[in-house]
Amino acid sequence: MYYRIDPGKFQDSTGNGKGDLAGITQRLDYLQSLGVDALVLQTAPNGTKAALLPTAENSAAFDALVRDAIGRHLRVLVELGAPASQQADAQYVQTARAWLNQGAAGLYIPTQALQKVDGAGHIALLLQQLRALTNSFPGDRVLLADAPAEQDVALENALAKYTQLTASAPIGAADKNGAIPTVAELRTQWTAALGDTSASAAPTQPDIEKHNHRRAVTRTAGANDPLLLAARIPAATDAATKLALERTLAVMLLASRSAVLLDYGQELGLQTAGKSEPLMQWTPTNLTREPPPKPAPPAPTPPTGNGYGTFMPYIRPLPRNFFPPPAMPVVEESDQPTPVDPSSLPGFTAGNFDAALAAPNGANANVATETYEPGSLLNLYKQMIQLHHDNATLRSGAQTVLDRDAENALVWVRRAPASSRTSTTVVIACNLSGKPLTLSNLGAQSVNSMRSLLSPAPTDLLQVAPGAILVGETR
Repeated sequence: MYYRIDPGKFQDSTGNGKGDLAGITQRLDYLQSLGVDALVLQTAPNGTKAALLPTAENSAAFDALVRDAIGRHLRVLVELGAPASQQADAQYVQTARAWLNQGAAGLYIPTQALQKVDGAGHIALLLQQLRALTNSFPGDRVLLADAPAEQDVALENALAKYTQLTASAPIGAADKNGAIPTVAELRTQWTAALGDTSASAAPTQPDIEKHNHRRAVTRTAGANDPLLLAARIPAATDAATKLALERTLAVMLLASRSAVLLDYGQELGLQTAGKSEPLMQWTPTNLTREPPPKPAPPAPTPPTGNGYGTFMPYIRPLPRNFFPPPAMPVVEESDQPTPVDPSSLPGFTAGNFDAALAAPNGANANVATETYEPGSLLNLYKQMIQLHHDNATLRSGAQTVLDRDAENALVWVRRAPASSRTSTTVVIACNLSGKPLTLSNLGAQSVNSMRSLLSPAPTDLLQVAPGAILVGETR
């Protein structure tokens, strides 16, 4: 489970309005509570100039980040861009070596950046050098890459041979050529379609044919693997429908057989700020308030009389058993969490940040607010990540997609792998329609004895409300 971060937009530790590595270190508790296994630090976000280089200043902050991350069972990887040219391979590999020497647990190479270099053969040679480099370091260093943007058999073979995981997991319906869209593509497309909430700007339906050149690297497309995308997606003209689509994407990503790479803010459902990715939204205002001033110490009392204090005779203390037992504090029990003012918590910065990078929905989609909402997208991600780790059926079980397109719903069944100690079956249903979805029978699998794996659990496990998600377990 990987979590990709743009250091300049995650957390500011100095108050200058720009994120830094020390800010990520300050937020490691949050990342640990989210349940991710490793962090991927972007060094060249969006293909622009590198924002994170192995300089002396960054090296000290990176050392502190790696050291504190290890204490929380988190690994830190570094994302590299593409070499400037085919003649820059040596410098590229040298930069990778510098990060590994610094303590990086591995490297992530976005294939879209690699494809700027001419020829799959040259890319394969570069990956081979990076694979040999990571293997030469102790500690099981890893090399990650995602699926190529264009269908290229030679490049796909190189990625499958030299890299360990495909970070961009297949999730959509395969076309006649076997190509499928990915989670990242679908989320980008859906987010673009959901950008305007006005009724006059209703989003267009996702067009799977535009992705006909995408292909999974380590997986072949089949009827039961990957998930089939519903043919129709309701027009998202309100916040409730937007949240339903974001929840569906979260479950599609974490309840299917795939390598998982989350982008920062994805667990909050942050909307893109203009043409750029937004700042991580910690509180509604995302600003850290100045601490209240400390009370002034009391002025000393001037001496009176001749400067000597009043004589106090010595009184022998009473025996210890003469003292009454200490009074115990009164604790009021309540099932409700203690109300917290979200804006009183630390935000992105204590200074001023670029307003163009503020998320349009940041007032509601932020960590401080969503943490205390049981049905929030953040808490759904936390639960699904935990299930992805702990549930063997969800992690590696066989997958069967059911034909519920006519009901505008995604329904699939995961059965326990043969080597697993459990025999349970997991049922996942995402209702994208405006009416309740009834689960009477799922093929040969009855749902009468199903129990919910999500909290809060629905009152009726056979009925999925409009826009709701059901993840249940049955034998």
